[in-house]
Amino acid sequence: MNREWIHALPKAELHCHLDGSIPIETLKELAEEAGLPENWMNHAVAPAVCADLKDYLSTFDAVLPVLQSEDNLTKAAYAVARAAHQENVVYLEMRFGPLLHQREGLTTRQVIEAVCKGVEQAMAEFPIIVTLLACALRHHSEERNTQLFEEIHNLQIELVSGIDVAGDEGNFPNECVESAVRTGVASGMQLTMHSGETGSYENVLTAIALGATRIGHGVAIKKNPKSMAVVKEKNILLELCPTSNLQTGAITEWKDYPLRPFMDYGIPVSINTDNRTVSDTTLTNEFLICANQFGLTELEMKELNITAMQHAFASDKVKQSVIDKIDHF
Repeated sequence: MNREWIHALPKAELHCHLDGSIPIETLKELAEEAGLPENWMNHAVAPAVCADLKDYLSTFDAVLPVLQSEDNLTKAAYAVARAAHQENVVYLEMRFGPLLHQREGLTTRQVIEAVCKGVEQAMAEFPIIVTLLACALRHHSEERNTQLFEEIHNLQIELVSGIDVAGDEGNFPNECVESAVRTGVASGMQLTMHSGETGSYENVLTAIALGATRIGHGVAIKKNPKSMAVVKEKNILLELCPTSNLQTGAITEWKDYPLRPFMDYGIPVSINTDNRTVSDTTLTNEFLICANQFGLTELEMKELNITAMQHAFASDKVKQSVIDKIDHF
């Protein structure tokens, strides 16, 4: 498969974490400004094989200390959007947990507005559309997460197109965030949830019951025909992140990765990076891997990007404009 063709293809990415995708050069600059040791950001890239999801998530311990000011959040958001543009991602949903950036006193509003500022700068300079997803973290209290979603709804910031739940799924199943999620959905916010990343297809079913119209990862349903049938019937898109799923042990070998079985069964899927820097990948690289491992054709790659846009948390006008770009490539 031709990498240059994949690189040039207008692409849509729905599952990209801000804190896990900041280019390493930017991270090193921020670490130097903060007076951190020279090798500090070496820990921001996860090993090719992690012990488990919790081990993978520990890489964020290196990144979060430099993301506690408005200026740094703006620089980070801009850098992620610019990097996506450089490989011809034309639509990007960037997700982040506002509560993770409040160690030094920033408010939820200040965090979100700082990220918006970076995104707006990037959109003014590059032909990319970026929207934001606000994440609740599973290890935070139900009260804090409920308050977060209430606050996000009340802020009515146009760039925030949806909400998500992320974090240690193994130790904090969906029941731990049920009240917060119900609050968010009841206020009219679009919901995706990380589920089925650590072997629990039940979490995928509970996420759908709570109102999720997309699932982050969801690979665990491959072992349960009933949950596959539910996902297909309800037209729930799975945001697949191949390299990340191999790193965390969600899938042990490429031959077992369920991309082709999901596609053949009729489940809508999209291809994503998850964390560009933590997983040392790009969207071009993810598509190239899938082309080589699963025989994806050029037409199928176009169709996967169109499917992503059909399920994007964007306006119909934005969806159609991006679909047209992909279609006419």
